[in-house]
Amino acid sequence: MANIIRETNGSYHWDCSIETDYHRRSVKTGLWWILGICAAVFIFFLIAAHGTNAQDEWWIPLLVIGVVLVIALPLFLLWNSAEDPHEQYMMTEEYVKSGYGKSAVFSKFSETKLLVITSKYIELSGPHTVNRIYVPEEDMSFVRNFIVERMPENAEIRYV
Repeated sequence: MANIIRETNGSYHWDCSIETDYHRRSVKTGLWWILGICAAVFIFFLIAAHGTNAQDEWWIPLLVIGVVLVIALPLFLLWNSAEDPHEQYMMTEEYVKSGYGKSAVFSKFSETKLLVITSKYIELSGPHTVNRIYVPEEDMSFVRNFIVERMPENAEIRYV
């Protein structure tokens, strides 16, 4: 385990580069959500303002849209500037987690229906999540074996 750190509680942690295209696709999803929120606010205002004096209050939806776009700007910059995006991972006996904070994705081994193993990443698909785990090349066999040993009997395992 060259890049993986084992904690005293038995969990494993590592940081790994992820594919730039994969990173951009995930950020692009966030940008689409923000655009959708802007459109919904604008449409809601048009419907609410129909037949009232609220038409003089155009600054309200523009203010909301402006705030949402200020949030979108760092996302857009992140999407364009990430030359070597990284992700943090944690693996325990029960699950593997990618990311950190509120954006973390947990995949319980017991709920995994499909496990896809490639030379660069391992992807766990469950009923509610798909979690792509990137692993440094020198640690791939350890992580792969650790996860495969914890797969339920009904899980499909594909080597790509």
